[in-house]
Parts: sequence; C-alpha cells; structure tokens
Amino acid sequence: MGNDPLEFSALKECIQPYLASDLGLRFLEALSPYDTWDEARRRLSALSEMMRLIASGKEPAFPSIPDVSSLLEVHQGALLEGQDIVRVAQSIRDSARIRYELEHAGGMLAQIAGGIVPLESLTTRIGHALLPSGEVSERANPVLKDLRARYRALRSSILEKLEEIVERLKTKAVLMDELITKRNDRFVIPLRHDYGSHLKGITHDYSRTNRTVYVEPLAVVNENNTLNILKSDIIEEEHKVLRTLTTLIHDHAREIRTNLEIYGDLDLLQACARWALKIDATVPEISGDAISLKAARHPLLVHRLGKKTVPLDILMPPSKDCLIISGPNAGGKTVALKTLGLIVLMAKSGLAIPAREDSSLPEIGHVWVEMDTNQDITHDLSSFTAHALSLKEIYESVRGGDLVLLDEPGTGTDPDHGGALAVSCLHALRNKGARVVATSHSDLVKLYGVSSDKVEIAATAFDDTGLKPLFSLVYGVIGTSRAFEILESIAFPRPLIEEAQGIVGRHGNSTLAQAMEDISEASRMRRQAQQDLLEASSLREKAQESYQERERERISAALKYKRLMNQVQVLTTNPSSAEAIGAVEQSPEAIELTEILETSEIAQSLKVALGSRVILKGSEMEGEVVELRDQSAEVLFGTKRMKVGLEQLQVLDRKGSQDRKKTLRIMAAPAPVLPIIVVGLRADEALPVVEQAIDRAILSGQDSLEIVHGAGTGRLKKAIRDYLKDLKVVTTFHDGPVAAGGGNVTVVRLSTNP
Repeated sequence: MGNDPLEFSALKECIQPYLASDLGLRFLEALSPYDTWDEARRRLSALSEMMRLIASGKEPAFPSIPDVSSLLEVHQGALLEGQDIVRVAQSIRDSARIRYELEHAGGMLAQIAGGIVPLESLTTRIGHALLPSGEVSERANPVLKDLRARYRALRSSILEKLEEIVERLKTKAVLMDELITKRNDRFVIPLRHDYGSHLKGITHDYSRTNRTVYVEPLAVVNENNTLNILKSDIIEEEHKVLRTLTTLIHDHAREIRTNLEIYGDLDLLQACARWALKIDATVPEISGDAISLKAARHPLLVHRLGKKTVPLDILMPPSKDCLIISGPNAGGKTVALKTLGLIVLMAKSGLAIPAREDSSLPEIGHVWVEMDTNQDITHDLSSFTAHALSLKEIYESVRGGDLVLLDEPGTGTDPDHGGALAVSCLHALRNKGARVVATSHSDLVKLYGVSSDKVEIAATAFDDTGLKPLFSLVYGVIGTSRAFEILESIAFPRPLIEEAQGIVGRHGNSTLAQAMEDISEASRMRRQAQQDLLEASSLREKAQESYQERERERISAALKYKRLMNQVQVLTTNPSSAEAIGAVEQSPEAIELTEILETSEIAQSLKVALGSRVILKGSEMEGEVVELRDQSAEVLFGTKRMKVGLEQLQVLDRKGSQDRKKTLRIMAAPAPVLPIIVVGLRADEALPVVEQAIDRAILSGQDSLEIVHGAGTGRLKKAIRDYLKDLKVVTTFHDGPVAAGGGNVTVVRLSTNP
C-alpha cells in the first residue's frame, strides 16, 4: 500500500497557487486530517465564513508577508540589520491590518484573527528610528544628525582640496587620471610612480602594472583622519539604535512568532476558500450515521477536466455498513472509491468538498486504503503477497468507526481462492465495527453482497447501445464485467470472442447467475415505477396549470363584459335602452360572469373609473385616475403621471375621495430632493438612503440627483454604482464636476418619461 494512495499531496498542489505568502505555504505543507471531528467542524465553520466573505467581495487583501521567523532567533546582544528590522516591522503591521479587517466579519474569523498582537508601540518606534530603506533616521537623533552634518562638511572640504591639487597637477604630466577615488577608506588621487618631485603624500596602493600609484596628499591627511573618526562615531551611534531595536524585537519575539503563525493559518484558510469557490465546492454537514455524497466529483479530476467531470452519488444508509461496487473495467469503480476516500480526508482536514450542499458525512475515524500496487520489487514480493500484507496490516490496525476502501481484494491468485479471501476480509472488518467499501469482479463477493444483511450493492452504469461506461452508480444492481462488449468496442478478434462466449455459456446456468438476473430485473422494474411516478407528477402539474389558465380566461371575459356594460351605460340615455341593458344584466350568462368576477381577486379593480381616488397597494401613494384602459390606468401621483395595472390599485370611498381631492388641489408640489450625503456609511446602510432619495426625486419630477459618497476605499462608491446599473429609472450616472467634488460625487440622470 502506497504512502499516499488517495493523492492528498496532489490535492494540496491544487491549493498552492491561491496562497499569498511563504507562511501559508508552510501551513499547507503541514495540512492533514485533524485528530478529532470537533476540530474539523471548527475549521469548516471558519472556512464557510471565509467563503462567504470572499463571495461578497469584502475579503481583506492578504499581502505576501515574509517569513521572518529566523530573524527572531537572534541571541541577546546580537545586532539585526536595518533592512531586517524594517521587514519585521512590516510583517507586524500587515498581520495587524488583517486582524482589524477580520474583526468586522465576526464569528470564527474574528476569533482566530483576535490572537494577533498589533504591537503598535514597537512598529511606531521602528518607524521613527529607521527609514523605509533600513537606514537609521536622524530625525529623532540629534547626536547622529550632528555627526552626519560634520562628516558631510569635512568630506566636501577634502574633495575641494583634492580637486585643487588635481587641477594644479594637470600641467606636471604626473596625473594618470583626472579623478578622486578611495583606497583603504581614504581619499586619494592616481599619479605616476615618479610623482615625488611634484607632490608630497602617502602612497596607499599600486596598479597591477605598478605604473600608477594612489597617493594621499599630505595636505588632507589630518582631515582624512578626522573624517574616519567621524565615520566610526556615526557607525557606533547607528549601532546603538539598531541594538536597541534588536533588543525590543527579541523581547517581543514570542508575540511576533504568534502573529506569523496566525497569519499563515489565515492565508491558508483564504487560499482554501478561493479554491473551493473556484471548483464550486461546499462545506458538508458532519452528522448522523449515513454517508450521503450527492453529485460528488473527484477533486483532482475537477482540477484537470473542470465541468467535464461526471458527478456521482456515493450513498451508504445508516442501516448499512458495507457497499460493494461491481461493473465493467474502466467504468469508474476505482474513481468512486478514491472520490469517497479523498472527500472524507478533505472534510476531516477542514476543506470544502466538491459535492452538492445537501451532502453529509458521519464521524469517520481513520481511512484505510488497499489498492493495486502490482509487485513489490524492492521487497521481492508477488502481487498477491503485497495485497495480502496490506490486508493483514489493515485488519490488525482497524478500529470501530474507521472506513476501509478495498479495490479488487483477493486478486492476483486463483479466482475462487481470492474471492473467498475477499469475503472473509469483508466480514471480519465489518465485525470489528468498520465501514467497508469494496470494488470487485468476483462472483463470490457479489453473492456475499446479495445475501448478506446490512450490505448495499451498486453497479457502474453502462451504455448498451454505445458500448461505453457512463461513470455513474446504480444502486441495488449487480454489475457484470461487460468484457465481451468492451472487446467488441476495440475490434478484438471476433473468433476469440465467440469462443470465449461459448466457454462461459457452458457454465452460465449457476444459481448466482440466476440470482443476479432476478435482481437486475427487479431493479429495472423499480426504476420503471419511479419513472412512471415522475411522469404522473408532471401530468398533474400540467393539469393544474391548465386549470389556472382557464380561470384566468373566465376572469378576463368577465372583465370585458363589465367594461362593455359601463360603456353602454355611459353612451345611452334612452329608457328603452336602459331596459335592454337591464335584461342583459339579468341574463344567466351575465349573472354567471358577475359571480365569477365577484369571487376573484380582480373584483376590486372594476371599481376603478375616471376621476377615482386610488391608493397604490403596498404603499402610501394616493392619486387620481386620469385615463382608463382595459387592464391598466394612468394615475396622477402628485406631479408624476404613472401607468399602473388595475390589480395594483385600491379605490378610496367617495367621501374620502372628495376630502382628499380638495386637499390635493391646495397642496404644493413636492419639494426637490437636495444632494444626499452618505459619507462614512456602510454599503448596506447607504443603499436604502439612496433608494428613498431616488423615489422622492422621481415623484418631484427631478431629472437628476447628486450622491456624495466620498473617496475612502472606493467600496461604497462601487456598491452604489452597481445598484444604479439595475434601476430602469436611471439613464446614466457619472462623476461630479471637479469643482463640486469630482470622483467623490456621483451624479445620477433620471428618466422623465412616465
């Protein structure tokens, strides 16, 4: 049995590209199933929160924090370089920022991030003492500032004197090059070896040809000495600062190391969440005694094939403790086995699984796997012996609640003997309280599945017409190898196939073969019954829709009749016509239509007439009907004219209408909506304010509205503009004029059409 038969390490490689830091990579390398399911549940809860945060677009940005753990191992009295100290300070600041951002998320994420110690006093002190480049700053160090000023002044003086000497020697033919350089940390000039008659000085170095000597003129020897003393004083003062900061970092090493650990853990968490969202993975429910994986996909196949991966249901009810999968070669039996095992490891490691949201897993213990390893050449073992040793190790180690995955147990020897061994192993493992899932071609194993209590059987589906596997599981069915069909699909020699079929035919009337045929027929009948039930349900839904359609037609006819009668009453004043209308209204057909109408929800809409005072259902908006159509009306709400369906209107009583009409005649037009200010609000607080302002602006007849949201992080501006994109009343929106705030203001253009 290999060290990683389920390829959990390959799964971690799929997550790696989503990491932001080396700290996260270190945690990914250590990722493995938790010891207890309580730990796994806590991790899954945090992962679920992170997935929701990322999906909402509110997740914090995870910077690439360097792993400065090695810098924290310095001994007391040691000295860190300025750049290293700046790196430590930056890692503290970045981890503290993650803490502040995740605290707003609440839940498990806030709890995890809450362990980060901001150490603001330390980072502030480092920021004052060092420049971003790591150089010691002189802003808060007057001694260093004075030393550096003196050093710069003296250096300038030395260079000026040397430039004068160089200028004087240009005519003496002893100057090898018109430059000033350094040797032994002292300023010198390059001269010919016979310079002595033209300049007094100290030789510090020679060129390779000995033709050039580097001379320090005596005129600057004392100043060079003083310059080196000043340089030593500056270095000593800088070292004092670095030593103090190094000591502070050493004193807070434990907190900094904890910050790095928490950040690495959070980085891994966000990488796992991003990967899960990428492959549409979900957080499973860990409860009950049933294995119920709906539309499960092998995560590595999803990574390689994407949506082409065929999902399958892996089910083991609480009343079962064993699942035997049979079927043709290359039909997906081993993939199903690996999918189950890897998904269990993922869930216990706190990872989302590629399965439907209603999937669930029990609290499974250790996962044991025995798969084909061929021959163990290094130990001189045959294939069967290697299988047997793996089965022996599993049997001796397995405990109750564990999951054992066996791929073709008992292979590599006589089929009858191997089948008998497989059955005995299945039975023994179940007796020890383990759940067992096995794939097999053995008739003995299949018979064991059919005849044993608490054993579920399933077969990989096969397309008989296309002669190809469908990579899905059909439960309650025993699968056959389909060897002959597969041989025909690859154009295997026909005479050999026919001879093999003849041999099988002479031995094919066994009790097991008959039992398998009966089970397959029963399964077919059950599937047919399920199909009939689905069709009946579909027909019932169609009948219900047809009935509702007829009801709508009846109500529509009643509406047309009522409108017709109203028009007749308006157009005629002839008494005889009135009598004719009365006769029509008393006819059986009219009575029936009236009864239909009175019992319908649209009856209220028939009271709507020209001049009616109405209220818009679900709101406080009142208005007057100024135009009437078959199914809608034009209503004047204040100064805004709107087209509204009759079913959305409720007629006010006549007395109330008269009173309100008088009030409306003296009512002033709605006041214009001034620019609204939402600076400092969260998106969920600001959007309702924007919505109300747009409604008021439409009713007041405005064609534009200004929204002041400020700059900030830009999230509030983006949320408001995303909301405006979906509003039909908004024609365009853009930044305000530069003089009026520019990008801090959004100007909304509103449609003025009714």
